[in-house]
Amino acid sequence: MNFDADEAPELRTAHVIVVANEKGGSGKSTMSIHLAVALLKAGYRVATIDLDIRQRTLTRFFENRASWAKTAPWRVELPKHFAPDRGESASRLDNETAEFAIFAEAIGEVEHSFEFIVIDTPASDSYLMRLAHSLADTLISPMNDSFIDMDVLTRVHHDRGQRGMVAQYAEIVIEARRKRRLVDNGLIDWVLVRNRVATLQTNNAKQVDHALRRLAVELQFRVAEGLHDRVIFRELFPLGLTALDALEESHHTLTASQKSARREIDDLVNDLRLPERAAGVGHLESRHIWFNAISDFYRKLGELKGERPR
Repeated sequence: MNFDADEAPELRTAHVIVVANEKGGSGKSTMSIHLAVALLKAGYRVATIDLDIRQRTLTRFFENRASWAKTAPWRVELPKHFAPDRGESASRLDNETAEFAIFAEAIGEVEHSFEFIVIDTPASDSYLMRLAHSLADTLISPMNDSFIDMDVLTRVHHDRGQRGMVAQYAEIVIEARRKRRLVDNGLIDWVLVRNRVATLQTNNAKQVDHALRRLAVELQFRVAEGLHDRVIFRELFPLGLTALDALEESHHTLTASQKSARREIDDLVNDLRLPERAAGVGHLESRHIWFNAISDFYRKLGELKGERPR
């Protein structure tokens, strides 16, 4: 896949971030929660969409947050949140039509008045899940540091003859990128985020890291380190809070775990390389700057893969 920096499309104001992986238990909702709150605290206008219709984790978090905000001792930032309902018709086509209409209405309401849209997706292949992928500017795929999680990207097998074939989730991303390129000449910056990485570098972690670095060139994604499995993330969920919130207002001093959690979230947001405000530069202009920078990255990655740049 090659991108030309001088072919930047007419971009919507909102930068769409889709958090997705067909493997369950990878930390998608936790990632969506902390990313949305981090952007809100940075002063951006943020909308969130919960497409995980069965679990509704993102929706419950922001319901808890809205409840806490009513009596909170400090200002609690909230996004514009959407939680589409599943179609209940016996006809799959009717359900998809209804779900598309609701999703399109939500996107249409915020795509030109908000700066970021964060979409949490289910751990299953569905019509809405694929549709969200095709709209992504930044696609974040959290994964546990395991060859089990890697198996949705590439075939993990003891037989080298069968190893390395593109697996089901990677195929979804490849198809979404192809469609996006055809529709508006846009690109999808795919970032694979390694969650729950062990503090001590085990032999397994080294092997996973080595395999991912090679796969990154083949499938054209970036690799970033995500969030550790911290108790604080689970403890704060019922309150609708994160480690980024002003916990020191009630606890007076932050624990070492809270400080570390904040650093992890800040580091992750920096590694995502999202469009940022700059003096005298509007968000739409910053999106074009982002497009050119990411295009250049993927062009170089394509050259490493052996593709001829256009």
